[in-house]
Amino acid sequence: MDTTAATGQDAAALEVSYDGRHYHYRQYRYESLDDAMRYARCDRARPGFLPDCDFQPQWLPGWVPDAAAAALMHEYDIAYVLGYFRLGPYRYERLADAVGYARQVPWRAQGRA
Repeated sequence: MDTTAATGQDAAALEVSYDGRHYHYRQYRYESLDDAMRYARCDRARPGFLPDCDFQPQWLPGWVPDAAAAALMHEYDIAYVLGYFRLGPYRYERLADAVGYARQVPWRAQGRA
């Protein structure tokens, strides 16, 4: 049995989706599937809960950088961890923002402190 498919089906039953980077339940975004599903279960247990009739299940594959993005990330020593681009102690949602900061402080890209 495919664990990913089962996880996606379990999540969809709770109206949780995955966009390839983050998990979503209604208007909320989560880094962890467990957190998203835990909140969805809690929300569903509330008196008066109404399912979202417009919910469309979505379970995209995890984001993987293409060759150009990977080269850019390597050039500036940017990592991709749990849906965020990491540059030293900072995290960014967009690669362009991480690169923009790295270009402002080139010593980071050269590994100097």
